[in-house]
This record gives sequence, structure tokens and C-alpha cells, in this order.
Amino acid sequence: MSNQINSNTMDTRSQMKIMAAGFRILRTQDQPSPIIKIKELGRYEWRTLEKFETKAARDRRLAELLLDEKIVQD
Repeated sequence: MSNQINSNTMDTRSQMKIMAAGFRILRTQDQPSPIIKIKELGRYEWRTLEKFETKAARDRRLAELLLDEKIVQD
């Protein structure tokens, strides 16, 4: 049995492997306002990609971004 805690996000080691393979990782955040964050090779800290007025607008944009084969959601 694994000692890892089950969570909805990738661990840092897995993120590094994904980025080394050329993928970019997106994460959404609701507070203090709806945003999409990104982590990519060469920039290992989460940074804001885009800010939105509503969660619905953010979710529509996220769906568009995820059409790219090299973008995954954390």
C-alpha cells in the first residue's frame, strides 16, 4: 500500500516529468478572483496566465486551452 495522501493535484516530481516532455500545466483558482495559472519548463513556479471577471468565462477559456495537445490540467 502507498503512503501517499490521495489528492487532486500532481506532486512536484510528476509535474517536472510532464514539463520535461514538453507539456504545460494549467491550474484554476477562484480566490480572490477567477484566474488560470500556468507552470512550464524553465518557469517552475506557478504564475498567472489570465484573469477573468467570472468563473464561467475562465472555464470557457480553459476548455479552449485544453484543446492543445501539449497542455494538461492539474
